[in-house]
Amino acid sequence: MQLPVRIHDIGLYLRCPRLIFFENIRNINASRKMKARSLLLRSLMLSISQKDDLEGQLRESLSRLREELPLVYEIGQDELEAACLEMEGEIGAIARGLARHLDLLLPCQAEVDLFSDRLGLSGRLDRLAPGGMPSLIRTGKAPQDGIWKRDRLMLAGYALLLGEKHGTHINQGLVEYPRQGLVRAVEIHGVDRARVLRLRDRIKQIKEGQLPDRPEDAPCQECEAREICETRHSLASRFF
Repeated sequence: MQLPVRIHDIGLYLRCPRLIFFENIRNINASRKMKARSLLLRSLMLSISQKDDLEGQLRESLSRLREELPLVYEIGQDELEAACLEMEGEIGAIARGLARHLDLLLPCQAEVDLFSDRLGLSGRLDRLAPGGMPSLIRTGKAPQDGIWKRDRLMLAGYALLLGEKHGTHINQGLVEYPRQGLVRAVEIHGVDRARVLRLRDRIKQIKEGQLPDRPEDAPCQECEAREICETRHSLASRFF
């Protein structure tokens, strides 16, 4: 019996469909290693538990994470220390930006595991926000308007899982961009949910051994699977 498609796989597919093949069939870790700064920022966001003194909460969590993150992740002490020093200078601005959004985020459940055998989907949601809204934490830059396409479809995937679990339609989600102190609410449409199910089926085919074409706009330069992908492409070119 095939394992469910992870919501993470959908994000990977949207980066490049071939990453699904090389990660799952050829046992190559095609997921980008999260940098110390991103790990730290995401952990800080998940540590928020109350609305009062947000800056104080974040600074206290930063001090704790400085000691704890090396115990959890393979991360260089020098890299982590540099990230902590950088974050110390940004916490004030992050707290001021996020303060006006805390009613959207709290109270919450953090890192919620979701699974549906019927949908063939699973995932770990960053935050289940008030009103049962799925919320994603993104450590990169926010787009000028709205949210990135990848995030929209991943939200739709979590909305499907939450909707089945609670017997309702989840029509709204959140994306948190702490670097800019932003939380953006977005509508989740039926077309997004439908596309998630189509991508699920395509990902299943890839996991069964079907190598997809490489998109023209694939981000190949820093891809962990670049060498084997190019070798495979060269071999195929000899026969066709």
